[in-house]
Amino acid sequence: MWQLIWKDVMIQRGSILWLAVVLIFIVIFGVSIGMPAFIFLSLGALIAGGSIVAKSISRDEDNHTLLFVTSLPVSRKDVVMARYTGTLIIMLATTVFLYVVTSIVMWTLIPMEDFFVSAGTAWMIILGITMLLFPIYFWLGYDLMRYVLSGLIIFYALLTMLASLPIVQRAITWFEGWGYGVILALLLGLMMVLYIVSMRLSIRVLEFTDL
Repeated sequence: MWQLIWKDVMIQRGSILWLAVVLIFIVIFGVSIGMPAFIFLSLGALIAGGSIVAKSISRDEDNHTLLFVTSLPVSRKDVVMARYTGTLIIMLATTVFLYVVTSIVMWTLIPMEDFFVSAGTAWMIILGITMLLFPIYFWLGYDLMRYVLSGLIIFYALLTMLASLPIVQRAITWFEGWGYGVILALLLGLMMVLYIVSMRLSIRVLEFTDL
């Protein structure tokens, strides 16, 4: 499993460097115009995590890598687990990178509680998207997964625009007053359980799928 994850990292190292530049630009732009950290941190995490995962799957589809890998002495379970575990690693690495860059740009350490709220929201988005897309990919293929992903991206873009509205900002402040961090932690725990269920479903799907 770990060899498969390392393969993706090595193949995409050029793209990862470019994404690092894009993330730095997003943070600098967000800070310069006074954008709420919640928006540009979650947006940056979604762009980085989503693009790396999507490009990896797209490349595998073009090169028929999934068909090739499953013909090797590697279990299909390891193939699925590598995809899910790799996504978590990308998500955590992106979060740490965004925290460091944002702290440098703002010239102060972001309070961990505030950062958890911003990063945790991004984690929920990434986990929610991937746990829906991966079973579709392993069962019905890349093309249908791509259409679903496009719809989810448009939906998130609309949510991001709505998040800038004053009434939404007041709602976020209200939730924070009622312990939004605690609610978010509980939702993240639930999302992780669903993520594991999605992984188990993908394993079963790939085991019985004729590639």
